[in-house]
Amino acid sequence: MRVRCFSIALCIALSSSSGALSAADAESEVAALEAQCEVAREAKLKPLRDAEIEKCKNEQGKDPGYCERYWSDFGNAAKLPNGNFRPRMFDDLPECVRAFEARKKLNLEAK
Repeated sequence: MRVRCFSIALCIALSSSSGALSAADAESEVAALEAQCEVAREAKLKPLRDAEIEKCKNEQGKDPGYCERYWSDFGNAAKLPNGNFRPRMFDDLPECVRAFEARKKLNLEAK
């Protein structure tokens, strides 16, 4: 009887740990997709951000450090003065859509 209880407990422990490993694998896969999204977004944003920084330095004659700090978050989501949010730019790239869908699926499976 004691061996049987131990066997059942061992089976339960192993099955729950394999589920945890697959959840960790799924989480790391989603994190990798999100990292790909950020790389793709940054590739699109960098030229636009650099152009705004140059325009700030040249046309407005402001301090280069100020321009770089001011435009450093260009393209990110932001809260507007009226309380609404401006969505982040290039969130519609295929890499970002895949990452969003994978995160959504992972969150639904966790519930």
